[in-house]
Amino acid sequence: MVQRLQKKGIPAGPVLILVVILLAPGCTTLPVSDHPMGSPSPAPPASATPASVALYKVAIPQEAGSHADYLRMDTDVYNQGEVVEFYVVNGGSGPLKCGSSPYVYTVEYRRDDGSWNTVPEPVETVEATITYLKPGQATAVRRFVTANWTPGLYRIAYDCGISREFVIRLVPQLVPANASG
Repeated sequence: MVQRLQKKGIPAGPVLILVVILLAPGCTTLPVSDHPMGSPSPAPPASATPASVALYKVAIPQEAGSHADYLRMDTDVYNQGEVVEFYVVNGGSGPLKCGSSPYVYTVEYRRDDGSWNTVPEPVETVEATITYLKPGQATAVRRFVTANWTPGLYRIAYDCGISREFVIRLVPQLVPANASG
């Protein structure tokens, strides 16, 4: 490649430096699988809506019996202000009985005393009807923005006995190295 560039009168040095600069940023972070916070969650299927751009892709331990593996999210840790995107897939062998259609969920915040409080938003109002999610069947992708949410532990809970916990954390503030206090 260097010889071709030189034959055309293009200096090879600046071109190689540009290539190194463009490729280097992907080599400077730990692979997600080596990160001390956990392993990656499965990604949601492609949809016509814009995907979540979660910057921290890990899974956190989930409550036993919550069927958290049925509730698919791109990560369990979000920076404050990011979009949470999720959907349910019936991973069982029989139908999943839910109390409403479309499938209604609530978002809850874990208080210091261990109790869960429902977050006032997002709010969905639907007429209650019994519905069944067949094995392998998925719900529509849902999402909400976490701007101005208090950092802490949250969970998404469906009336079919499925829930998944996730964390909202403060966006790390970068301070210039030469800043004086």
